[in-house]
Amino acid sequence: MAQDLSIHCEQAVDVSRIADVVRRAYASVPYSDHREYVMVERLRETTAYIPALSLLAEVAGEAVGHILLTRATIGSGHAATPTLSLAPLSVVPEFQGRGIGRQLVFAAHRQAAELGFASIVLVGIASYYPRFGYERLSRYPITLPFAAPESECMILSLAPHSLQGVSGQVHYADGCLDHD
Repeated sequence: MAQDLSIHCEQAVDVSRIADVVRRAYASVPYSDHREYVMVERLRETTAYIPALSLLAEVAGEAVGHILLTRATIGSGHAATPTLSLAPLSVVPEFQGRGIGRQLVFAAHRQAAELGFASIVLVGIASYYPRFGYERLSRYPITLPFAAPESECMILSLAPHSLQGVSGQVHYADGCLDHD
């Protein structure tokens, strides 16, 4: 684990630093369109954005990681269940493998639970997220509004039985799925 790691909620002065972290983290990822920072910028402008759930990791004052959780719902109308969406999780290459991503995920989970959220959905690396308690979304009557490999579609319950009786399609913030 990285020495001198600190994690704090995003402040206005962190916006450009976060964009830099996200750009660097995905610069050489083959499946990336290298525009994840645009998604973060767009999400900041929506009602899905919760400043307390945009967390920046620093080591000795250097911005090295970021995680963003935003509002989403499962289902629609009066039956819609609030949830969160995790995307993206970013750690700059020279600090990967040091536990920073793990610490960001755990900090985001704690913060989300403190704010009263009961679940988090994500599309991510199937070999990474289960260690944090994420399980396949296909275990539940919940679907995504786009096609993605089943093994990469996951959900986490932050409270006991929080997914009991929950069903429907996940609805994300308007514009967050577009990277144009």
